Amino acid sequence: MATEIKYSDLVTNGGAVAEVLSALVVEQLYDPTDLRSTCQRIDYSTFGSTAMAITKDATPSAFASTGEAASVANSAYTTSEFQLSVTKYALAYELTDLVGVSGSPIDLDRIVRNLTAGVSLTMTDLICALFGALGTSSGTSGVNLSVDDIYDAQFKLNLAANTGPFTCVLAPVQMNDFRSSLRSETGAIQFEAASADMLATKGPGFQGSWNGIEFYQSDSVVTNGGNREGAMFANGCFAYTMAPVSLIQGHIPQQNILVDAGELLVELVRDGYGGQSGAVAHMYPGVVEREDGRGVLISTDA
Repeated sequence: MATEIKYSDLVTNGGAVAEVLSALVVEQLYDPTDLRSTCQRIDYSTFGSTAMAITKDATPSAFASTGEAASVANSAYTTSEFQLSVTKYALAYELTDLVGVSGSPIDLDRIVRNLTAGVSLTMTDLICALFGALGTSSGTSGVNLSVDDIYDAQFKLNLAANTGPFTCVLAPVQMNDFRSSLRSETGAIQFEAASADMLATKGPGFQGSWNGIEFYQSDSVVTNGGNREGAMFANGCFAYTMAPVSLIQGHIPQQNILVDAGELLVELVRDGYGGQSGAVAHMYPGVVEREDGRGVLISTDA
């Protein structure tokens, strides 16, 4: 037979198309690590400013012996403060009406879900960006991270009067180096990998615990001078706040608000002349190093 209908001929002659877009949409690989649970959250409350000054109380002091009838002199009650300032962060996507006409599975609802997921990514970026400013460090430039570096960071936190458990945030390559180094340790403490229950409690990015340290992995860890800048820190090393979006709702027509998630607002922007619909997300976070003595920079080969 020489006149049979072939699929390849139909594709060439317009009787069929080579590809049909499936309605199924699958997620691409990305790192969803959210480090907010490792930091102190401070409720946002200001009046006439975007910055909050938070008082750090004086440290307790031991009493002094004064003698039975001696008067006691006043001691200085020394406090300090740190500031949290919020800044606008935003992201927008726009679709033309022709995208909808084409039947594309990428629609406005899917874009809004993607914007919502970006909140945790933003916060993790901001937290990791602070690691390089820590005044105490561990690790050797150009050398792979080792178990000794982890011990060194833990010892430095202990010398500064910190108590565990400690949190350690590493880049993927640093986490791999740590696991590799751990394999060669004789009689090393067992690494307890994250279980499903742990992940449900601590969120994506949690790797497990070892020697009283909880390990997280994030590709947001900064590269500086050929080294990755992870960190180990105690509770209270970093603090964050997020201004509630209810403070800006009066500026936006209610019918344009697509998402009001307390700390994230997504609004619809419509350009009828151009036949385009956009989704614009707004958030106002602030992240700060609360107390330098509570953290150690871990800088090792990238």
